[in-house]
Amino acid sequence: MLKDVMNMSERKACKVVGLARSAYRQLPQAHTPADPDAGLRQQLRTYARQNPRHGFRRAWAWLRFDEGDTVNKKKVHRLWKEEGLQVRRAPRRKRAGQASMPIVTADAPKVVWALDFQ
Repeated sequence: MLKDVMNMSERKACKVVGLARSAYRQLPQAHTPADPDAGLRQQLRTYARQNPRHGFRRAWAWLRFDEGDTVNKKKVHRLWKEEGLQVRRAPRRKRAGQASMPIVTADAPKVVWALDFQ
């Protein structure tokens, strides 16, 4: 109103009201789209369902080179993480020669005989 009726500058009007200029320029919640990346999220979900062992880099390459969408790799990574599409890591294999029991340390004589004879 100050800008329109009183012909004040944006800077001065915001200073009088006590409002940051960045907040003044921000779109109201009603005018912003609900999710601008909804279509991209859906594409990533279908790709992850079809290729469960592929990660976000292959999904980005598929979008970029096969589908022809120019999309940022970092954006694909962010959406991939938000959707929970991480590829599960395989559990580590047990290695031969590693005991599950901790090694007994000799703190007194006749506790560990092998160390006593060395």
